[in-house]
Amino acid sequence: MAPLKKDLQAAAARLNLDTTGTKADIKGRIAQFGYDAIADKSRRRSPAKRPKHEGAILSNPNRSKLLATAQDQLRNHSLVAWMVRKHLDYVSKFKLQFKTGDDALDAAVNGLFRWHGKPSNFDVSGRLGREEMFRLFELEKVATGDAGLLKVDGNHLQAIESDLIAKPKEGFESGIADRIKALPDSGIVKDVNGKAIEYAICNRGSAGNALVFDQFAAADRMIFDAYWSRFASQDRGVSPLSTAINTVQDLGEAFEYNLVKAKMHALFGLAIMRATDGEPELGAAGGATGEVTGAAEDATDGHHTLNPNSINMLDMNQGDDVKVIESGTPSQEFVNGSYLFIQIAMLALDIPITCFDSRRSSFSGRIADLNEYEVSVDWKRTKNRYVREEYSDWLIDQHWAGDARSIGSLADAAGLTRDAVKDAIEWIPAGAPWLDKLKQVKGDELAIDLRLDNPIDAARRRGADVFKNIDKQIEVEKYEQAAREDAGLPPKSETEQPATEAQEHE
Repeated sequence: MAPLKKDLQAAAARLNLDTTGTKADIKGRIAQFGYDAIADKSRRRSPAKRPKHEGAILSNPNRSKLLATAQDQLRNHSLVAWMVRKHLDYVSKFKLQFKTGDDALDAAVNGLFRWHGKPSNFDVSGRLGREEMFRLFELEKVATGDAGLLKVDGNHLQAIESDLIAKPKEGFESGIADRIKALPDSGIVKDVNGKAIEYAICNRGSAGNALVFDQFAAADRMIFDAYWSRFASQDRGVSPLSTAINTVQDLGEAFEYNLVKAKMHALFGLAIMRATDGEPELGAAGGATGEVTGAAEDATDGHHTLNPNSINMLDMNQGDDVKVIESGTPSQEFVNGSYLFIQIAMLALDIPITCFDSRRSSFSGRIADLNEYEVSVDWKRTKNRYVREEYSDWLIDQHWAGDARSIGSLADAAGLTRDAVKDAIEWIPAGAPWLDKLKQVKGDELAIDLRLDNPIDAARRRGADVFKNIDKQIEVEKYEQAAREDAGLPPKSETEQPATEAQEHE
């Protein structure tokens, strides 16, 4: 209910403001004194009156609409699809590193994860390998807010899309009707502290568009992760794309309108400008007939059908002119404005504009953007690292005992507990690509020499393992030495020694 004038006057008096004038005048003075964000002004929508639980703001119908819109943009807007792919390149790629110093244990654990990463061993449907599954897991989180991986018998995982964790509409027996009725709309049963106890899993039915009850999954069987936007009052994640959806949708429509405009302009090729001041003299340049050589004259005066397969020559009246109609579409102002809105849309995933168009930046500018982006994605990588750690802990438990690899026995022989083996498993982000390898390597080398960095972290930033690099270098050197011996050549160190001595002598 709108406040009365006397209420506004009382509020203005408490702020020592002028109480005369209309309600709008008094209200404007109060708004200028306080926060614009809480002032109800006609130039923007009314501000929210009170904070709510995120589930009340994004109820099931609204959540379904947001999910469907985000997925539609991924299907139909190249900008959104590229933004998400770029995000996945930096956030979802990890490499396994396990090294304890015990060769037998290291070989067994690394061999287990290589074996389990294959589609037939990882995915219950046999379609997706580990890396592709985790990439699509992050894609689902970005598009819909959250996602799940269900642990099933046989060491497999099953992908659970966000909208399939829900309160089912059909497919459940009467024996669990009361249980379904008491289920929250989120599809997640929680204890008094807000910790998930179990998840209601649905399938899409025969037509592919229903919510048919499938099973209740205990929390320890589900790997669940989400993009949280609230500190506590939130049960389901919210897509980070939600802030960019309207912008991208408007951009897509603007692009289409400009393409239509350009097509319309392309329909008009030439404009013949007739002279209006007097009749030309007979025999003047061009004559008085407006003949067209190589073109057929239309029945309508002043219109000619041009033949694209021949040279068209217009024999025009004196004073006439021909102009080529150019569309000028899209205008430079539209292009510049589009870049601004594209940049705003990319902020939803923290992607710098230089990733979209590197021509608008220098090398140092791109390095600075990449460094800032690395900071922005660190917490997202951390979330995915926790997911992978939950997966690797589960896999170690599955194969600790009674397995041909004898991981438990090998760990006991090495003096390591099960938790110690789990802690030794590291998931290393794939790292950033080289922009200028020579300059960046020299920078890393200088930082290592000054004790500001170390070879392990420097290699990890590029998604590499310094220990594996050393092992491979030794392997190459051994092979090279054996090959030289087979060819009857002296060792490489002997052939390099004279050059080194000469350099020292100089």
